[in-house]
Amino acid sequence: MKKLDSYLVREMIVPFLIGTIAVVLMFQANTYIFLAKTLNLENVPAKAVFQYILYQTPTYLNMTLAVGMSLGSSLAISRIARESELTAIRAAGVRILRALAPIVLFGCVVGVGNYYLAERIMPPATKKATQLGFQIGATGMTPNLKANAIVSLQNYTVMVGTIRRKGAHEMDLQNVLLLEQPQANVTQITKSLKGRYKDGVWTFGETYVWRFDGVNLVPSVLAAKGRVMTINERIATEGLFAPPMPTEQTAEELRENIALKKKSGVDTKGDEVNLHVRYAVPSACVVFAIVGPVFAIVFARSGGFVGVFLSIILVLLYYNAFVISTEILSKIDAVPAWGAAWLPNILFALLGVVAIRRLE
Repeated sequence: MKKLDSYLVREMIVPFLIGTIAVVLMFQANTYIFLAKTLNLENVPAKAVFQYILYQTPTYLNMTLAVGMSLGSSLAISRIARESELTAIRAAGVRILRALAPIVLFGCVVGVGNYYLAERIMPPATKKATQLGFQIGATGMTPNLKANAIVSLQNYTVMVGTIRRKGAHEMDLQNVLLLEQPQANVTQITKSLKGRYKDGVWTFGETYVWRFDGVNLVPSVLAAKGRVMTINERIATEGLFAPPMPTEQTAEELRENIALKKKSGVDTKGDEVNLHVRYAVPSACVVFAIVGPVFAIVFARSGGFVGVFLSIILVLLYYNAFVISTEILSKIDAVPAWGAAWLPNILFALLGVVAIRRLE
């Protein structure tokens, strides 16, 4: 059996690598095509585009290692089944589960590696990809817009009607309100029709100022209208346009984000689903290590291509179920966050257990 275990692992490695790399290359090519269609890449350095794709690659790997696992396990087991080696093994009294043991162990190793990738490599790489994406977008397309943004500075709360991105660290602002409390029981409101943020410097022109002492307006302060106002305080501009993506955060950061939202009374179900997904996706490698070989055994006599075909079908079914569960079912109140994330794994694992029982 030890020779068979080594043989199965060797037979898995090549199709596992080919399947994983092929799908990752497909994702990379699609990303480049999307950028080429959306942006004017003549204005974007080629190095920046390829760096962006490289930083996105850990995210692609996180989702495609299960594909490689399905392909490798199906092909390895279907080969020994077609050559009647599996029949001889079973005739010797060896159970199917024992024959699948090296494949499941390999799946566990891939799953652990996938979790390490998602937890340690993917978040910082995705953050760099996001930052680089803003720079690419700023030079290759019309600037982004966002309305009704609120920014907390050291001494001010800034409410911006409209923000237009001009660069990675540069924005045009319109209809701005700045709220401050320079003294106890004193509130000052500054309105600016337009302003600018660039590299940590806020500049507001055409300002109008109102100061309240308690609830009483202080008329003398109105003489300050029209002056130019400057604030020196750097912020992370990307946070104004979109919150951090789950792929940019570690599991611990996701937990902290959930705890902060719960304190504020904000719904956290979406974040909880993303936290469970962090563990569910690597676990899918183990699920495919069980399900793929079982169905490869059932259809092994149909030809060598069946293993590849089954792998593709299983992966498509899984990811369709994954999207439906995490994007649609998760919005139903009766479905818990863990259920939405783990349901595809549970269904496919049960499918594999039922198939194994029938084979036994």
